Amino acid sequence: MGEVQFLSLKQLANLWSTEPESLRLWDLRSPLEFERCRIAGAKSATLQELQEALRLDPHTDRLQVVIAQQPEQLADQLRNLDPRLVVLRGDLQDWCREGWVTVQHGRADLSSARAGREPREEMMRSRNLVLHQLFEHESSTYTYLVADQQTGEAVLIDPVLETVDRDLKLIDELGLKLLYVLDTHVHADHVTGAGVIRERMASSAVKTAVSERAEVPCCDLRLSDGQQLQIGSHNLTALATPGHTDACMSFLLKTADGDLMVFTGDALLIRGTGRTDFQGGSSENLYQSITQRLFALPDETIVLPGHDYRGQTSSTIGMEKKYNPRVGGGRSLEDFTKLMSELRLAYPKKIHEALPANMKCGLRRDGRVFHPQTVNAIPEITCEDLHRALSESKTKGVRLIDVRRPDEFTGELGHIAGSSLVTLGPDLEQWLTRADRSEEIVFICRSGGRSGQATLMAKEKGFQFAVNMQGGMLRWNELKLTSPKLV
Repeated sequence: MGEVQFLSLKQLANLWSTEPESLRLWDLRSPLEFERCRIAGAKSATLQELQEALRLDPHTDRLQVVIAQQPEQLADQLRNLDPRLVVLRGDLQDWCREGWVTVQHGRADLSSARAGREPREEMMRSRNLVLHQLFEHESSTYTYLVADQQTGEAVLIDPVLETVDRDLKLIDELGLKLLYVLDTHVHADHVTGAGVIRERMASSAVKTAVSERAEVPCCDLRLSDGQQLQIGSHNLTALATPGHTDACMSFLLKTADGDLMVFTGDALLIRGTGRTDFQGGSSENLYQSITQRLFALPDETIVLPGHDYRGQTSSTIGMEKKYNPRVGGGRSLEDFTKLMSELRLAYPKKIHEALPANMKCGLRRDGRVFHPQTVNAIPEITCEDLHRALSESKTKGVRLIDVRRPDEFTGELGHIAGSSLVTLGPDLEQWLTRADRSEEIVFICRSGGRSGQATLMAKEKGFQFAVNMQGGMLRWNELKLTSPKLV
């Protein structure tokens, strides 16, 4: 530790456009300044919130970039705090004037940063179209729900196993009829939710689909280039766009009003592209897929990627042709191939788990009941997740550990039948030394804070399947959930 390092706007822009996954941006300016102009992907926070985040995630190697109104003064406060911290030096208005994607006046300007036009306030103005862009934080994956409002027919693109409950709840709330679950490719960074959704909606005859080149034996439809799916009055066309993997597909949606949007998976990202160094990837093939197929679409076509690491939600083909630093602006195949060969990125953390699971439509059959979503380094499930598992008698072998005080355990909020009281502190420390590290454990408290701490303690001691119940007994009671006994 020692002196805090500074980062210039240009240095940040270079990292931001080529290695966004290596950064995390913290904006410590006032909420008003943050709303007026901010870098896409930055999180508005206080110094205390930044310190707490670093404490909860001490092992991350991501560079923590801090933005402040007075960077020199902030550097003095941060000295000796954490070696991962760097302070941005420069005026964010210069960032805006340079044309890098930003957010102004609370609206994302994702399509016209350099063109001098007003930002689009709506992603799509088509009538009769339902479109939801959903996000999974651990893998920075976008899942898309697309539906015809009149018929209710729907398609789900790139679902993530940990967010299946969220997606199905939204489909149910909207009263939609899910016809297809599509994967743009066999993912290496997350496990698909396709197989679980098909099982959960067996009575609805939902069909899973992926490229025929992926050779996934369990999918219902093996899509070929140019194959079309009808979603009410909207048409969805499969486009073979190999390169990130040899079986990547993009999906072109033509709405009933003639508007176009393309779901590009990991082929074309906003101001970036997918990597090409495994799963049959090829820089030459990806370059051809983007420049000859995707860039051949009309400039106004909305680009909706499979991932984003900077807080951006959409772009257009025209903007990517001009400003994508990897393939835009007339960059040659030789330039692209050289750039990709020099990236030397680490493999995705879940690759050894995700690839074999995704060849089985995400059905891992590993015996676990819960597949939590990680939030701020803490694996979490919802009260609804636990209640459903209890109701369906699927929790044999799962430990429910309530870490509140004894008076709370028997107090007005009550406790879940089958749970054991092990109070956070010395009691829990001692219990963890004796417990089976291979067991699934759900930690519970009043609101989710103490049980989150317990989950982190357990993970540090080698408990691989420890999870936190979000919202605690407050949320459980708010939902008026019953508590059937474990069987």
